[in-house]
Amino acid sequence: MKLGGHIEIECKVGSVPELVNEMCGHKLVRFLIAVIDRRINNNRYTQQTYWYTVNALGDTAEMILKSGLRICENIIISGRWVIDGNRDMYGNDVREIIAESVSVAKDGCASSYEVA
Repeated sequence: MKLGGHIEIECKVGSVPELVNEMCGHKLVRFLIAVIDRRINNNRYTQQTYWYTVNALGDTAEMILKSGLRICENIIISGRWVIDGNRDMYGNDVREIIAESVSVAKDGCASSYEVA
């Protein structure tokens, strides 16, 4: 596994965050996000949805669990790409992100969960 560049991505939550396991007392939370890519080329509108697995560790994981993220909620994730070259059973690249911070808009207010 190799970490790629830093990203900041706006997306929708695709699955409820779940605690996968606790390794050596560190929490690992995993959930899916959907990123919708909208483009206009040659007066044609195209839209494609990309799915990413988000992994959050430690303090970020705790804050995500406490926040009660819901499916279809808009969030902004800052983190790093995971580059490993794996493919799913359909031949698509497996896309993963290690989250460093997650910002959630609830009732018009932005809440930020960040690694200390």
